[in-house]
Amino acid sequence: HTSHHYTTIRPRKNPKLEKERNLRMSATASTTDTPPTLEQQDSLSLDQLKGGLQGFSERWLPRADELHSFFERWDQAWNTHDLDLLETLVAEDIVCEDPAMFGQRVESRAELRAFIETLFDAFPDVHFEDTGAFYLALEGNGVALPWRMTGTFTGEMAVWSKNPGSEASTTAPTGRSFDLEGVDLNEFRDGLLCNYSIVYDLLGFSAQIGLMG
Repeated sequence: HTSHHYTTIRPRKNPKLEKERNLRMSATASTTDTPPTLEQQDSLSLDQLKGGLQGFSERWLPRADELHSFFERWDQAWNTHDLDLLETLVAEDIVCEDPAMFGQRVESRAELRAFIETLFDAFPDVHFEDTGAFYLALEGNGVALPWRMTGTFTGEMAVWSKNPGSEASTTAPTGRSFDLEGVDLNEFRDGLLCNYSIVYDLLGFSAQIGLMG
């Protein structure tokens, strides 16, 4: 799910500037008893953006090669269905959230492998491609990646659960194809993916593969 551009950014909240903004807004409210004007709000937003941009290039540019290498291997693992390679790219205590987990979440490398295996089993031809540039966090080391996933529901689908001892619920294949877009929100620790949130329209996906009415 990757792209190899490193210039696209979007602002994230700066706690210090948020505190200052709240103090200013409180002062404004107490002295004028009216909310800040749009001009005042725009000025505060600009201050917040400038604060986040301080040191941005210095923090991300040295990691360009690292990110390029990581996401090349990440793409390779997903599109060759190489679970062993995927495991080498994530932390032992990785946390992963996906709408298809229905409120549960992955909390280990082994659980992530089991979850992804259900995808590969149900959609043997599943393929991923990037659909845009990286979005780099102004604070921390988060990277957002937009992607497109295509495939055909030709294998049995098992519902992943954190309780492998219970009998798994399965759904027979419908033979329906899908074309889905989403975004991955990634955070890293020591070069490995440690926090992984997958965002997409589960209802739309279910409808495409024939599970909705």
